[in-house]
Amino acid sequence: MTRSRELADRFVAAHEEFFKFVRGASPEQWRVKGINHPKIRVGNEDEGRPVGVIVHHVAYGYMNNRLLCRAWIKGENPEPPGPESNRRHAAEHPDPDQSETLRFLEREAGELHAFISGLSDADLAARGTFVNGSTTVENLVGRRLPFHIRWHLGSIQATWDATAAR
Repeated sequence: MTRSRELADRFVAAHEEFFKFVRGASPEQWRVKGINHPKIRVGNEDEGRPVGVIVHHVAYGYMNNRLLCRAWIKGENPEPPGPESNRRHAAEHPDPDQSETLRFLEREAGELHAFISGLSDADLAARGTFVNGSTTVENLVGRRLPFHIRWHLGSIQATWDATAAR
């Protein structure tokens, strides 16, 4: 198995875990405001975005990470995503339609899987700047992306657990 295929499979495993969990959300679960992952925190404030916005953010991240990797492979180094891009995304998609968002998530997962599967060793070695500094395409798609998916999965799980406990 090639490295790119192994990385693509790693992405798919994280995506499928996330998708299987969120696809059965009730309308109330879809709109409840998220809380932080119980162990992984960025800042002291809770997530704050509704679950549907978080799911849309993950799908949007699939698309943006694919485009970012393509840019790095071409030798370009665009501005990495940051808190402002997350705030802008949430403002632009404050109440995404559940069915449309799930279709978007699946479509972007398929696109990203095909993209990762087709990467050469030279593509995987391409470098660019991400949130915490310089990294490679391989690190972004093989480590950071699955972590991002599971981080948000944990946040949504914690949100729904807290809501159910009330």
